[in-house]
Amino acid sequence: MTEPEAPKHETTLDTGKQQVGEVYAASLLKAAEQAGETATVLSEFQSLVEDVLNVNPQIESILGSPRIAHDEKVSMINKAFQGKATKTFLNFLKVASKHGRLDCLRVTFASFREQLFAQQGRLEVQVTTAQELDHSTQDSMKAALSSAFDATVELVLNVDPQLIGGSLIRVGDTVYDSSVANRLERVRALAKDNTIREIRLATERFSADS
Repeated sequence: MTEPEAPKHETTLDTGKQQVGEVYAASLLKAAEQAGETATVLSEFQSLVEDVLNVNPQIESILGSPRIAHDEKVSMINKAFQGKATKTFLNFLKVASKHGRLDCLRVTFASFREQLFAQQGRLEVQVTTAQELDHSTQDSMKAALSSAFDATVELVLNVDPQLIGGSLIRVGDTVYDSSVANRLERVRALAKDNTIREIRLATERFSADS
């Protein structure tokens, strides 16, 4: 895997990580394509995030810690993945470790999947609802979103009871909020604006009559 060139400017921590993730994801995607392993690498990366980082936060802290030497991290990577993952993915992890970028694994994975899906005409859409959706509703939503975005939509479903009702749809950095809570907030804001407007008009009328 060719070592990616790090972004030249990082205005904030989150923006910097996002930029790093995009650069490393592009490099990993290129290497995976050359090896004919894009689907396998995607699966390996997803397993690392969901089955390792999500389950063992301590491992994520160790990998991302600047206090842990690169050699120690490489030893951990070899013990965990040697013979179980593609050489392409192993090389990626070691390059990221060498440059102190293992703290960007999550954003790199998100960007890798996004870039791969874009090449394949697929689009990942995160849908958060107050309750779990049944299969029929999922299929209907997937069909509607695929038509709206002119792409094959892959749904990532989440549940958040605080939404009260409706749904929150995220496509990349864009969020479409149709939850009841959001609609109530808009109603409250509108009512507040109307009240302020009525007070202003009443004040103006009083001043005119005086």
